[in-house]
Amino acid sequence: MNKSTKGALAAAAAGTLLLGGAGSLAFWTSQQTVDGTSITSGHLKLNTPDCGQGWTLDGGDEYTDQLLVPGDSLTQVCTFTVDAAGEHLTADFDVTGGADTGAADLLDETTVTATYKVTHNGTTTTVGTSDVPIADGDTVTVDLKLNWPYGSEDNDSNVVGGLTESLSDITVTATQHHS
Repeated sequence: MNKSTKGALAAAAAGTLLLGGAGSLAFWTSQQTVDGTSITSGHLKLNTPDCGQGWTLDGGDEYTDQLLVPGDSLTQVCTFTVDAAGEHLTADFDVTGGADTGAADLLDETTVTATYKVTHNGTTTTVGTSDVPIADGDTVTVDLKLNWPYGSEDNDSNVVGGLTESLSDITVTATQHHS
């Protein structure tokens, strides 16, 4: 057999082998094992608040049953101790509740707002509501305010002798935040 015939047969055999083995591929692989670990979660809790003397009228006298007029505000200052475990904790603060039921005209005019202060290692700082650094043992002071802005107009109250609204419980929430 001459060289060109042998070459042609070898090429044909190689082609047949390639066609018969279509889709197969040889490659190397390697693997190693990485040790696992145990994880334990921390926690975030606001302990029962100390709300001092209760609601006050315009930041002065204790509110009992005084009749309010537009421009008045009721305030309450509550302090919570933080019970937390975990590294680099931050929290978002929010209040819900407040003006709940009663005369629609009065409910539409009043709002409950809050400002927050955090005391850490003896230093008190006024903070916003988002991404606030906190640690175990810190205190969070929440100044709650029910506002009835001056300039609110309600002619019906002059006729019917006043409007009533019920203030529901107010919930202060600290939600763990992670940037």
